[in-house]
Amino acid sequence: MKKVIVLLAIAVTAITTNANAQPPQGGNFDPAAMKERQLKMLKESDLKLTDVQADSVIAINWEFQAQQRGFRDLTPEERQTKMKDINDAKLKRWTSALKDEALAKKVAEFYEKQRQQRGGQGGGRPAGNK
Repeated sequence: MKKVIVLLAIAVTAITTNANAQPPQGGNFDPAAMKERQLKMLKESDLKLTDVQADSVIAINWEFQAQQRGFRDLTPEERQTKMKDINDAKLKRWTSALKDEALAKKVAEFYEKQRQQRGGQGGGRPAGNK
């Protein structure tokens, strides 16, 4: 169970990091449009989140996304350790915001599934691209 939670937390972090690390072509990144896409994705999922809950999940993701930007220059081992810490904290925040640990875990599973559908991308830089 612990492994599942850690993997889910890593996935959520990877999703938010990847989304921020790769702005659309042309450089006209629009945070409001990105939040709308994320909100639509959550609302169309089988999570059955209310508007307030979905907004809370997205707000928490964006908070942690800012912290993750500094991870790009870390070694893979350091990054993995930091990501675990961030993902654990994110799960706690989701649990608090949603007032339901089971639902928070479902959100983490949802983001893990999204990550897997993208081919398991972990965000960050490819090796040798420093």
